[in-house]
Amino acid sequence: MVNRRRAPRTGTAPPFRSDDGRWQELLDIAARIFARKGYRSTTLQDIADEFGVLKGSLYHYIRSKDELLFEVVRSVYGAGLANLRALAAADLDPVDRLRAVIRGHVLYLTDNLVGTTVLLHEFDQLSDEHRARLPIREYQAVVADLVADAQADPRVKPDLDPRLTALAVLGAANWVYRWYRPDGKRSPDEIGAAYADLLVDGMLIRTGAAVPGEPAER
Repeated sequence: MVNRRRAPRTGTAPPFRSDDGRWQELLDIAARIFARKGYRSTTLQDIADEFGVLKGSLYHYIRSKDELLFEVVRSVYGAGLANLRALAAADLDPVDRLRAVIRGHVLYLTDNLVGTTVLLHEFDQLSDEHRARLPIREYQAVVADLVADAQADPRVKPDLDPRLTALAVLGAANWVYRWYRPDGKRSPDEIGAAYADLLVDGMLIRTGAAVPGEPAER
């Protein structure tokens, strides 16, 4: 009996043709289904049905469901990181720039809720090999650099650990994807501004408080 199973593809480049305009459509469809059903409950048949092709035709684009999840996550991660870097490059006072970055990051999350849900909720479903191919610490590095720059301002607590602070900022901001609803009471602008004030104000020295390392006034 002849074994007609598809031979595994080799190489690391995606197997789709670069001139195939349906690639982004496939990523969008997969992201919507992963976000709605969860990665484990989604089948390639689910994706093929919505994409309008036979299940076997998906192998023109991807090798496996795991690879498709990776391509969705890589796309979302890359776009989000590019947005964060663009915000971080703004010509603003360091403290104001930090506020703008937090506000802008929250707006990006709410504007890209489907992709964000897949990235943050399904990231751990990726294989170790695929996770190793993502620059997962880049978000933290961008925000940590902003915190370090802001510490040149005497209003900012000098004893903050920039990397730890960056993790706190991202952890708080990223959680928006779990509870934000477009029909909620607060607009994305209001949420972004509130988060920026809450998180940045927590980094500032309270008026009348002693600066760490300096004696308090008597």
